[in-house]
Amino acid sequence: MAVNNNRPVLVIFLILFFGCIVGTALSQLLGAILPEGVVKDFFLNSTELGWGNSNEWIDLNIIKFKTGFYINVSVISLMGMMISWYFLRYFR
Repeated sequence: MAVNNNRPVLVIFLILFFGCIVGTALSQLLGAILPEGVVKDFFLNSTELGWGNSNEWIDLNIIKFKTGFYINVSVISLMGMMISWYFLRYFR
């Protein structure tokens, strides 16, 4: 007998977002604990992914704003996302 457990997409993105937050907190904690070296560089080296120009403003004389969205991805943030995905799959 098949069970159909459809989750809203918003719930999935929220759980993965909280996984990224947990991964960021873990990376900050490991950054404070681990000594300088290869292990710290491996776990905390991050790559910036996104779109937009982070240094230029769009100036319309009345309003001035920036556009863009960037995510820093590291091994620890990926681990946080995997842990949150596990909890998403476990708690149906």
